[in-house]
Amino acid sequence: MTTCMRSVSAIVGFTLGLTACSGSTPEPPVSTVVAYEGATLITGDGGPPLGGGVLLVNEGVIADVGLAANVTVPDGARVVDLTGKTIMPTLVDLHGHVGFVDNLSFDNANYTRENITNQLNRYAYYGVGAIVSLGTDPGNLAFELRADQQAGILGGARLHTAFRGIARPAAGPGAPTMRPTAFGAETEEEARARVAEIAASNASFVKIWVDDRGGSVEKLGLDLYRPIIEEAHAHDLQVIAHIFFADDARELVAAGIDGFAHLARDVEMDDELVAAIVENDVFVMPNLAISERGRNSEPPAWVDDPLLAESASPEVLARIRESYVNRTAEAAARGTESFAAMLRSLKKLSDAGARIVLGADTGVQDHIQGYMEHRELELIVEAGISPAAAIRIATSAPAEVLGVNTGLLAPGKRADFIVLDANPMYGISATRQIASVYLSGQALDREALRAGW
Repeated sequence: MTTCMRSVSAIVGFTLGLTACSGSTPEPPVSTVVAYEGATLITGDGGPPLGGGVLLVNEGVIADVGLAANVTVPDGARVVDLTGKTIMPTLVDLHGHVGFVDNLSFDNANYTRENITNQLNRYAYYGVGAIVSLGTDPGNLAFELRADQQAGILGGARLHTAFRGIARPAAGPGAPTMRPTAFGAETEEEARARVAEIAASNASFVKIWVDDRGGSVEKLGLDLYRPIIEEAHAHDLQVIAHIFFADDARELVAAGIDGFAHLARDVEMDDELVAAIVENDVFVMPNLAISERGRNSEPPAWVDDPLLAESASPEVLARIRESYVNRTAEAAARGTESFAAMLRSLKKLSDAGARIVLGADTGVQDHIQGYMEHRELELIVEAGISPAAAIRIATSAPAEVLGVNTGLLAPGKRADFIVLDANPMYGISATRQIASVYLSGQALDREALRAGW
């Protein structure tokens, strides 16, 4: 025996002695950290991009983020080289609808687990990490799906729901298919009872409709929406109002509303209304993309985007194109004027410091889930808002309103992010150049989803 071996007096020690004498060293522990290196980082806080950054992810959570010189990559971490790419947080949309659309069909019979799961995957495919189904979810299905996601047995964009919203009887959503989902209220007692029912469901918001649909229905008035707001606040719930008229917006702000699901669409919002919105910290979802169609007399360029065709069928795209066939130049001129007023309102709100958050109203017929969120971003920039601010509007700002731990590249946040082939700071349409999507640090199999569609 060698001197080294004689120093070992037990079998275990003998084995260790052999290892030591052979000159080998124990393997370092395997790290659970993944380091994404080399990409430009857009954190989602509205600040400048970080060139050549590092994003550290550990078991689905962001461990660190910043310039390479300021981030230490632990020994044993798996390194992913993303040089030339851009990373930004996934989008958070506070205004969508699930369950009613299925290819060419728009019907409440489509409100099934299978169809909603498919739609959550469609949102995720386009980099939407969280979606609020705003007031059109009958029954318990949306809550069951949310629970399954929280338990880790269902993927896709994370579903949040406002359960059923409140309106005058038969005066809720504009689409007849969705209209029966709203609770009807005719008295203050009924209105308060509906809020209590919504609160008991553990919904994310209370949605109300304050719109007479061109004079065709009775509008929810101050006599009902004031007690709705009071009751919701007593249950620690925020109230979001669908509006059309600026005068209604003014009265709702005075009544304590928390958010608007649309801009005023009858007139440009004046300085007094904008100031009241800012003073009372009311958040606003512009919902531009669904109103933009009025300004077009022929199919817009986005209808031919190959990215859209990855989830929308040729039949749906054909129907969208056909919807413009009978548009007249005169109608488009009126639509252009109306839409321009909306853009000016949005710019006023932005300049005044209002809280603006993403709400695209997707999930209604021919308003494609996931894709139109990106069109919404482009229109926000068209209003004169910077790409950095627009990305914040679509990521960290709505996440803050919703109270979820995503929408921002920061330590402790859930690792929900999009890898892009181009930098949207130089052109916001680059958010559509998606290389990959990660939810809780796991890459979405976009190829398999696309093949299935």
